[in-house]
Amino acid sequence: MAAEIVELATRRSAATNAASEGARDATPGEPPRPPDRLATSPALRWARRIAAGLAGLWALVLAVAVALRIGFPLELEWMEGGSLQTAARIQQGLPVYGPPSPDFVPFLYPPLYPSLLAALGTVFPLGYGLARAVSVLALLACCVALWRLCALEDKPRSHRALAVGLFLAGYVFSFRWLDLGRVDALFLALLLWGLVLLRSSEGRLGRAVLAGLLVALAFWTKQTAAVFVLASGLLGLLVAPRQLWAYAGTIALVAGGGVLLGQWLTDGWLWVWIYESHQSHAFNAERFRRKTWGMFLHAAPFLVAFGIALLGAGFGIALRRARQLRRLISERGTPVARPRAWLRALWLGLRAARGELYWGGLAAAGLLVSALGYSTQYAEPNAFIPGVCLGAAFMAVALPDSRRRPLAPGLVGLRRTLELLGLAAASLQMLFALLVEPIYQPIQDRGLGAGLGESYVWQDPWRTIPRPEQRRHARELRASLVAMASEPGELLALQRPWWSLLAGGPGHVGTMGLNDVDAPARAELQTALRRDLADGRFTAVWIEGSLPTWLAPALRGFVVAERRRGAARVRPRSGWMS
Repeated sequence: MAAEIVELATRRSAATNAASEGARDATPGEPPRPPDRLATSPALRWARRIAAGLAGLWALVLAVAVALRIGFPLELEWMEGGSLQTAARIQQGLPVYGPPSPDFVPFLYPPLYPSLLAALGTVFPLGYGLARAVSVLALLACCVALWRLCALEDKPRSHRALAVGLFLAGYVFSFRWLDLGRVDALFLALLLWGLVLLRSSEGRLGRAVLAGLLVALAFWTKQTAAVFVLASGLLGLLVAPRQLWAYAGTIALVAGGGVLLGQWLTDGWLWVWIYESHQSHAFNAERFRRKTWGMFLHAAPFLVAFGIALLGAGFGIALRRARQLRRLISERGTPVARPRAWLRALWLGLRAARGELYWGGLAAAGLLVSALGYSTQYAEPNAFIPGVCLGAAFMAVALPDSRRRPLAPGLVGLRRTLELLGLAAASLQMLFALLVEPIYQPIQDRGLGAGLGESYVWQDPWRTIPRPEQRRHARELRASLVAMASEPGELLALQRPWWSLLAGGPGHVGTMGLNDVDAPARAELQTALRRDLADGRFTAVWIEGSLPTWLAPALRGFVVAERRRGAARVRPRSGWMS
């Protein structure tokens, strides 16, 4: 009986091995026809071509957008300057994690991304272009990782392209964040490659160690990697149980040991900034319970519909297999041996579907991270990036390959139908994201019935790409900032702390830093800045929007030298200030 259960649960692996043997034994001059490969219908061939073509179109669109954005002379998103300011402090040997001061308050992120910028900044000019170039290279690494993980699951090229295309199609939904000079793309690239290596590390100890190192480095880029550490530790029992200790041990050493070392080096301030300060931010429970999921459904209706159909079909097949095993075990096994037979059958069944379960579990973790991140005070939809990426990976892996012979002959038609539906849904989703931009706020404010009509707008490339006039204004403004370096005093630009360094100053605390500290520390910093203005440290002030009430008394005696309105304003192209 045990042999029959093993055969039933692992026939798919045997079919894969037979395909390899058939390909090697093919007659020279004749195309190989592996025994587990079935003929593909014309409709499926066209569906695969269309999906791959739309994925290629999205890659082209993103390449053009990135090329037209990477050289913008000022911020594409207002926090880019803070990343550069942190990198500059690292270059100068100044502390990053320490008591808050009017000169600097760190972002609530670990130090890997700005440290990389600081190192590269010794070879290339430290600026927006370098910071964005790192993110663009990381974005390319993510696309290669998605292609690779589908190849590991023996998926055809059209499915691999589909994974990349669906990920890129989430660019607008995640607020055009992937090519910014921020931590997000590097974090995702390190995490994704670590998870890919873990998936293929069974029997390969060195690969498990490398996977752990990459995931630990992802933690040192953005601490939300901790959720994926827990999820991958559990799922690793399924894909590489004997190597899991090396994976987990490496993460414990590099991430856990690194935090202890960092605590010692910073007199305990590292943990304050990368963990404790986050806990002081308000948690929006409504966003966690409803809005995040509503936004995903609103932005990806075709994928959600197909995902429900796929899960339903998978549940039906699993139920059918369970009934077959129940009958087999009841007929062949003794009452004493039945529990053991059930456990063995369950384990072998899980192992047979380990690819789908592994990436499905990680996609669920990505959605959880997205919901948690978006529910935190000051969060923006860049929090959705992990859910978009790992959701695309799972969709491509779970999409049936109708060329592969199923375990039961009766499932051939179901496989073909599901693959055709999946390719159609993915193609519609990529086309939908190319033409339409989702704006969920009308639904949030007025409900689904009243707000749905206004919740989609046609895509406007100029919402992403700076217009020539905006580039000209940005170049002129940057030139005026650089010219200030020859004048006495410093520039105070709370929303743009990097501008202080462009103007020849040493930098100062930014608005985000003032928001991240507690109320007593914020009051002390505001008092220190007012004192610096009174003492003549700052001789020019740049205000975005309305004048902060706490700053107004210190600006008596200042006069307005310039006002920018309408198109003359140099606004970021991503994030809330856009």
